[in-house]
Amino acid sequence: MIHYTTLYMENTKNTTKGWGVVDRSGAEIWDDKPIFLCEEVSTKDRFKLLFYPKKWMLFRHIEKACKKYPRETHFRILDVGCGTGASVIDLKKLLGKQAEVKGIDVVRIQVEIAEKKVQEHGVWAEFAWYDGVNIPYPKDYFDAIYTSDVLGHVEDVRAWLEDLHRVLKPGGALAMFSESQLGKHAYVRKYLYERGLNIDPHAAFHISLFPKEGLRHMIERAGFEVNSMRSAFWASFLVHPDEFRESLKGLKRWKGLKELKKKDQLVIQFLGFINMCLYTLKQWTHPFSTAAAELYGLVEMYVFGRFVEAQGYIILAKKKKR
Repeated sequence: MIHYTTLYMENTKNTTKGWGVVDRSGAEIWDDKPIFLCEEVSTKDRFKLLFYPKKWMLFRHIEKACKKYPRETHFRILDVGCGTGASVIDLKKLLGKQAEVKGIDVVRIQVEIAEKKVQEHGVWAEFAWYDGVNIPYPKDYFDAIYTSDVLGHVEDVRAWLEDLHRVLKPGGALAMFSESQLGKHAYVRKYLYERGLNIDPHAAFHISLFPKEGLRHMIERAGFEVNSMRSAFWASFLVHPDEFRESLKGLKRWKGLKELKKKDQLVIQFLGFINMCLYTLKQWTHPFSTAAAELYGLVEMYVFGRFVEAQGYIILAKKKKR
């Protein structure tokens, strides 16, 4: 395992494996580059966060919670499902020496890669493997918890939320992104799903997806107070055509298309054509189109996020004080 991790780091020094790639070891690897590459976070670096709408909202929630501490007072942050450590590095650089950041993950190789990655980026942070059920830290230990794209992979969500609650201090911040069950406003995704086309490339790993209000109820029942819950990327068909491309580009070879009603066949073929056009346009105009799409996502979350139910949810919460 250690030998393979070393080989991985040598072969991916300037690249990443990407999100949700199944490794040759059989594990689903979630690998990304940190946003903050310099030693200190400048104003320009903070501006870059605008083009990472999920992290903009989640990081700011944690930062606001930690600002209440007097200067030079240390506080602890836990990244649950830390992958290969990109967010741990970003949080450590963003919050500075006061922050003691720890990351845990259920995939051992990701923990090993993360330990090497933090050394490359010149920060100190601790990582640990855990079984996905029992977080290996005592009660009321952390001042903030960050977790993104994890809840949908958890088998027993109620027990998992209760353990997050256990290790978080009263009044501590919970910053979470969760994938959603097909929301009532996810029109294109729902239309295709009901006719046999699942756009979710990680469907096999998403075992716990919930509607917006159902998930809110579960989080509150675990002892958290939800400050804000916003949907992300309602217009994903238009701004993220790459997410739909894999499913729609093979329509001619899809046998299930002929089994649908003629009207549905025409609609899906039309959606496939529009998707091809949008995907090609986005590829031609990258990185400007990608930056514009992400910036739009941030604006959408602020303007419509409270009212729609779509691709996923930004959850900003805190542990209720006793």
